[in-house]
Formats: sequence, structure tokens, C-alpha cells
Amino acid sequence: MSSTKYSNLTREQLLDHIEKLEAQISNTTNAQNDSDSSELKHKKKHQREQKSRPFDMSKYTKRKIALQVAYIGWNYCGYASQNKPETIPTIEDMLFKALISCRLVEDIDKSDYSRCGRTDKGVSGLGQVIALNVRSKKLQSDPSTDLLPSDKEFPYVDTLNRMLPPDIRVLSWAPVQDDFSARFHCTGRTYKYFFPRNKMNIENMRKACTYFEGPNDFRNFCKLDPSKNVLSYERIIMSMKINPVQYTQTVGVGEGSEFYEVELKGTAFLWHQVRFMMSVLFLVGQGLETPEIVRDLLDIEKVPAKPDFPMASDLPLVLYDCEFKGLKWTYSFRDNQYDPLPSSFRTYLHYNEEWTIQMIRTLTCQNYLTKVAKFPVVMPDKSIKTVEEFSEERSVVNSSGVANIVLGGGKDIRMNKYKPVLQRPRCDTDELKKSKFEVRKKRKLDRQQQEEEGDKNTPQVETS
Repeated sequence: MSSTKYSNLTREQLLDHIEKLEAQISNTTNAQNDSDSSELKHKKKHQREQKSRPFDMSKYTKRKIALQVAYIGWNYCGYASQNKPETIPTIEDMLFKALISCRLVEDIDKSDYSRCGRTDKGVSGLGQVIALNVRSKKLQSDPSTDLLPSDKEFPYVDTLNRMLPPDIRVLSWAPVQDDFSARFHCTGRTYKYFFPRNKMNIENMRKACTYFEGPNDFRNFCKLDPSKNVLSYERIIMSMKINPVQYTQTVGVGEGSEFYEVELKGTAFLWHQVRFMMSVLFLVGQGLETPEIVRDLLDIEKVPAKPDFPMASDLPLVLYDCEFKGLKWTYSFRDNQYDPLPSSFRTYLHYNEEWTIQMIRTLTCQNYLTKVAKFPVVMPDKSIKTVEEFSEERSVVNSSGVANIVLGGGKDIRMNKYKPVLQRPRCDTDELKKSKFEVRKKRKLDRQQQEEEGDKNTPQVETS
């Protein structure tokens, strides 16, 4: 073995030399790490500075568009914003948040926003339409006066859906004129209301629907709000039909378990109008009222004020469609060319997942229902029947006069002795409500004026 400069070193000297070499390597590595760390920190700082720069909306042009919005309203306090998104969440609150987060809008109040309609708490919508001015992909520096075609514009549908919760989706968008109003340019609104047949007489309900059709005064089928100062309660119901719900196979699950839907189309609707209409329709279906009760309640001379009857449930009600003339909807980013994963298909997959989840929940409850339906019940003659047989034999009004009044959505109320609608206590007429409102309003203004005058007459005490 050839000699080296380490050959004559003792073991202790070699170990000492190794320690010195390791220390040198460690110092070099630490210095390199410090340098890399400093460079990384500088890079992150630069990225933060870039992110913190305010977005310059003025670089872009604006355009007015309509958006078709679908939502499941069960977890929201209605569609219209109450300006309290933390405590009173609404569909509109979620839409506004997404529009601002996507930098499509800076200020909703300055966007010329309009909506086709406002739905109640718990009510869903498949065809809600809104309109507003949003940011366009076209820059202000672009000398062209033309708007961008749909396939060159921002992917509004995809952009918003990435920011929205699972129970709200934008389905499509359409370019509109600057004077377009989602509310006033709508030519027709269609609602659907789903219900199980139970013991309902569907033919009697269909006859009652015919009385609703046409122009009528619906003040006895809505909630009167004198603060709104509604001048006319006449609305036009273009059609109102009852049909079996497609794609459901619930026959045999229980008595009257097959589902039907009421589909009604009108030009516009009053506050809670559809739910009050459904409440009376259920009374007709149960045989507690004749179909002509609808005709009587629409006769304002005969019934000038609404009798006391409750609203139907919000759960089964859907704003199904809103119609407009001349709108060309864009459902995917590039509708005019092949896309292996178009926006509309992604929306379909999303609702397929939601449907699967809800169907699994439905099947779970259905298994519970059919199992309990086989439990034994003792009859007055000591014979034994199943719960299902017991349910089938029960009448709407039992021998003691107690009636179970259907409200839809699986809800009902018990009435110890059913009183026909026309014999019930009446609410105040519209005129009386407005008169009382004006009196309250004047009292409030007088009280405020007195308080202001009292403040002026109170001597001011100087304090040092």
C-alpha cells in the first residue's frame, strides 16, 4: 500500500481531522441553506406583493348578461338577500359573494341587478333568472365597438360554479340589451308542486284547477302586506295541470304513495300565492271542500276578505321555469365546437351525484317505512291488522270528527272539528289593512317628531 499524508497519523489525530472536515462541510451546507432560504423568502414576498395588488377592474369593459340559476332552497331563508348573510343566509347572498370573489362585479348595487322573482324560505328554483352588468374579457384598449362572441368571452358558468356551494348552480348565460330586466321582461313563470296521492281525489283537484285558470283577483290566495301598497291583485294563470310524476316507481310502498305534480304557469304571482292555492287544492282532494270553493274564494264580492286557512309546505315547491323572448342561452364555454368535458356535462355529473345521495336517503327511509307497515295493530273487535291495512281503512275525518289536514311536504295538522273554509273567521280586507297601516305609520312619525322636538328643547349642560 502506498503511503499518504495520513499514514503516519495516530487514531486520535485522524478522528480530530475528520471532525474538522465535518465542521467545514456543515458550515458550507448551512451557508447554502441560508442562501436558498433567503431566496425562497424573497420569492414568497414578491408573490404576496403581487397578490396584494388591487385588481384593476378599469382595464376591462363591461357587458350586461342574464344568468339562469338553479338552487335547492331547503337550507336557505329564501332567495332574496336580507343583508344578513351570517344569520339569515339566502341564495342571493351566495350569488353575490361568488360574483365579487370572481372579480366579475365590484359593487352589486352599481351593477343594475335584477331578478325574475323571489322565492320563499325553503322553496327551490330550477329556472330562476338574474341579469346584471359584469366584467367582460374585452379590454378597454380594444378599439372594436363590438361585444365579444360567447365562445371568446369569460367562461361565466364554470367560473361561478367553482365558487358556489353544491346546492346552487349557474346553468347558462346569455347576452342581453342594456335595458333588459329579468323581472319585467319575463313573459311567463312556471311552478311545480310535488305531492303523494294519499287519499286525494285527483279528478276533483283537476276540476278545481280549472277555476284558477284565466285572469282572477287572488287577494284571498296570498299574504297581504299593506306596506307594499299593492294596487292590483289580479294575476293571470295561463294553465294549471295535475299529472303523475315521471320516473318514479313508488306504487306498493304504501297506500297512495304514487307521486303527482301540479304544474301551473302564469305571468306573475303574489306573495305566497302558490302555497295558499295548494292548501285549498288539498282540501278539495281530501273531500273536505268541493272544487267550487276555488270559484267562491276568487269572487271578491262574495268573499271580500280571506278566510283563515294555512299555507301549504314550502318543501315541494319549485320555480321550474322563467320564459323570455329572444334570449340565446350558452350552456358551455364553447357550445359551437367539441369539448370532451363541456360545462353542461359537468353540471349533469354534479346533479347525478346529488341525486344519488338523495336516492340513497330515500331508499333508506323507504325500507324503514315498509318494515313498520307490517307491524301489528289491534282493532276494536280484537282482530289484528297491519299498520298498512289500518292506514288504508282510516278516513280523512274519523268517527270523533277529528280531521287530518294535509299541508304537503309530509306535513299535516289536526283539526278537532273541521269547519268549512267559508264559515271560518275572516282576515281584514285589503282596504282595512292599508288604513290601519297608515294610522300606525302616522303614529310612528308623530312619535319621532315629538322626540326630536324634545331633544331640541332640552337645555344643553356644559361640562368641563
